[in-house]
Amino acid sequence: MSSLPVPAATVAPVPDRPEAPSPTSKRPAPRRDIQGLRTVAVGLVIIYHIWPQVLPGGFVGVDVFFVISGFLIVGSLVREVETTGRIAVGSFYAKRIRRLLPAATLVLLATLAAMVFLLPQGRWQSISFDVVMAALQVQNWNQAFGSGSYEGATALVSPVQHYWSLAVEEQFYLMVPLCLMAAAAWARRSGLARKTVCLYLIIALSTASFVHSVAFTASDHDVAYFATTTRIWELGLGGILALTALRMQLGERMGRLLGWAGLATVFWCAFTFSTSMDFPGYVAVLPVAATVLVLAAGTAPKKTDDAGRFGASALLGVGPAKYVGDISYSLYLWHWPVVVFYVFRLGRPPGLLHGSVIALVSLAAAVASYHLVEQRFRHPRRRAAEGRRGQRLHRGAFVLASGLVAATVLAAVAPWGIVEAKSQQLDSALNLRQYPGAMALDRERPAPVPSGLAVRPDPAVAMKDVPLTGGNECGAFDPSTMGEETCRYGSPDAGKTMVVVGDSHAAQLVDPLVLVGEQSGWNVQAMVRNGCPFSAAPPESADTVFHNCPNQNRVSLERILHRKPDLVVVSGMTPSGYRRALQWGWKDPEALVSGYVAMLKPLRDAGIRVAVVMDTPYPDFAVPDCVQSHGPTSDTCRGRQRAEDRPEDPLAAAAARVPGVEVVDPYPYFCAEGACPSVVGNVLVYRDNHMTNSFARTLAAPLARMLRL
Repeated sequence: MSSLPVPAATVAPVPDRPEAPSPTSKRPAPRRDIQGLRTVAVGLVIIYHIWPQVLPGGFVGVDVFFVISGFLIVGSLVREVETTGRIAVGSFYAKRIRRLLPAATLVLLATLAAMVFLLPQGRWQSISFDVVMAALQVQNWNQAFGSGSYEGATALVSPVQHYWSLAVEEQFYLMVPLCLMAAAAWARRSGLARKTVCLYLIIALSTASFVHSVAFTASDHDVAYFATTTRIWELGLGGILALTALRMQLGERMGRLLGWAGLATVFWCAFTFSTSMDFPGYVAVLPVAATVLVLAAGTAPKKTDDAGRFGASALLGVGPAKYVGDISYSLYLWHWPVVVFYVFRLGRPPGLLHGSVIALVSLAAAVASYHLVEQRFRHPRRRAAEGRRGQRLHRGAFVLASGLVAATVLAAVAPWGIVEAKSQQLDSALNLRQYPGAMALDRERPAPVPSGLAVRPDPAVAMKDVPLTGGNECGAFDPSTMGEETCRYGSPDAGKTMVVVGDSHAAQLVDPLVLVGEQSGWNVQAMVRNGCPFSAAPPESADTVFHNCPNQNRVSLERILHRKPDLVVVSGMTPSGYRRALQWGWKDPEALVSGYVAMLKPLRDAGIRVAVVMDTPYPDFAVPDCVQSHGPTSDTCRGRQRAEDRPEDPLAAAAARVPGVEVVDPYPYFCAEGACPSVVGNVLVYRDNHMTNSFARTLAAPLARMLRL
């Protein structure tokens, strides 16, 4: 399965449409161009998600949408404050519910159904959890603190990750009415104009958010991308424009100039920006300012009926553009699940034909959703804005919200529970007579493999089959903060000590070596850190050099030299694996080899026995998914890699330069005659690019023999 053509951190939002103002407030003239601007924004997002090579910066649609939302919602709320001195908060939230929640819930439930029918069970729990987070309007924080994790680097992107943007807006909608009510109260006490105080408040909030966005993006743009606090200024600028637009007094010619300049800049950003930029931060100023220009151009007075027909606003207001803008919320909701499921089944990024099918399917679903769901809930038949009937209608909206959220959560619990029940098998040890695993490929004494047994672990729970260091602090060992006895396994009275050091591929060896230690009188300390090979050369991503890795390795080296264990076992993923899993690498391959030498040589000079374990073969497909879809013996799930064709392992090359370092090659226990099955000895070999812990434990006897333990 090829990865989707879009990083997890680049899904754009769709904002709200304007609500009817308070009955006593002045309703602004309809703005057809705003709907057309939505069409531009959602078009950029969809093209980017289907064909990212065409619009590498199409994610700037997020900024366009946020500015539009701020312009409409803040403007509407302040007009209500100006007219009545208050905000009917219950009515505001009830309208938000009727406007947004029914269509959003429909797509979430449809996504769960498609997941059950189209995706392997191994994907069910993570997607079900994401659906619950989306229903609770906190998907942005779920994405911020989950999407960038090392363990999730090879996982399928979530079909509901695009709900992060809706969560940002809903959180803004929860905050801004209360802030504006506080501003109105201050205006009453100070004697200032209500609109003026509201304007100052929005400016203050936007300024604070922008400063925070620039600072936070520079330090951690992956999290900053999803954070509500880094996006408030974008909605705030739209609100500032709404409160100041009438004072601008733009002429017709200036309005046309600003409109075309803004629209051209939005497209320029879409063609030239990329995900390697620190975004949002100061980079987002350009698309945000461009959107403000387009909106400002639409406020320019038209002295004659034909005055604005040559402007960008006129183009954006034509019928088809307005209609797509009308359905843009539903179109946004549907397009991303369609992309995810379609590409998963297709097995590769879509070309022109398949991408066009995705766009048409999304459009058809959006049209149906808009007319059959959005409009029916947004405009109930018996709608009353005031009085008891209106109050009952608003109360009904909150009951509706509770029911829809509860239904979504309950629907998500069912598939999650099915997989959770299967995960209980991970607590029971394998019977090596029935599940010999790696020993089935032992060249000297191959173990017999009984037939008719279910594969262990079940592919649905393979991702949970992790080593002792998985999911805790021992998977990110930091010698500067963790004590001497931290992450030590086995009897403290054991006569011999072994240290396992390296990245997550070294962590795979901890459990089998602990099993060996229990039988041979060793205790094992894991000094492993995900994504950090035991080298003095730092890995690099497109925009970051991870100097923390070699810095911590040097501290670990000093600790090992001080402790003088009986054996140090070193392993790590090859540069080829790092490129495929994380898009990390080293500009100079020789630097990595020299970096390993810088760590290994001091150990040998101190008289410590050192053994390096070469990396395991890297699977070319999602093994659990393949086995669940095609069966454990299918040729489709059989990798091909001859020993001599493996990517160069710089750790083995470094060992050859340091006299006395032993080299252990586990390749024969994964592949035979160039064929690398996904199931060996009734045991599933991989969970992603890592071994399942069940298979790793069956390597205990081979490792004991190869390491002479």
